[in-house]
Amino acid sequence: MRLAANTFALQLGDKSFDLKPSLRAAFILYERYDGFHNLSRHLADGSLTAALDIISATIVDAKTWGQYALPVNGAVVRDLMTATGDLIEFVMLLAGVDSKTSGKADTGKPIPFDEYFTQLFQIGTGWLGWTPDDTWEATASEIINAQKGRMDMLKALFGSKEETADASDLGSIKADLNAIGDLTVHSLRAR
Repeated sequence: MRLAANTFALQLGDKSFDLKPSLRAAFILYERYDGFHNLSRHLADGSLTAALDIISATIVDAKTWGQYALPVNGAVVRDLMTATGDLIEFVMLLAGVDSKTSGKADTGKPIPFDEYFTQLFQIGTGWLGWTPDDTWEATASEIINAQKGRMDMLKALFGSKEETADASDLGSIKADLNAIGDLTVHSLRAR
């Protein structure tokens, strides 16, 4: 997974609003709609409630959004209806899908979203040592890329199992062969 932008710019009329696909927002919306497929279906059917739920859960600047949406006018409804495609694309980001990836197929085993959210939370709080609030506010891409960085750092500091095995195999075989020819050694070196 490549590092994706931290926010998504939703264009409504002549205004642009930043939405953040945080782990918390993804979890809340997934639970509320019993799946991202249902949320997307509601959007495709023209549900203003679904559109407003997404914006409420993910808006970065709530004050600016409130100033735009609270005055009663038809422009808000019209703008939300024309943004349906963008909101469905944003639901994909909440689900961890990035349409801008290089087209490589994911080779991992599919897991339910409940398990996916749990694993991301465990990575953030356990592996990375982030606070629960910091983990909930991070995006899936941020968590996964931070874990990859942590793993790369640990490999650089301590080496990887593959590197250790490759480097030690030749030395181990050579030592075992030397032990066979040495009459003072009565057993092969313990591993």
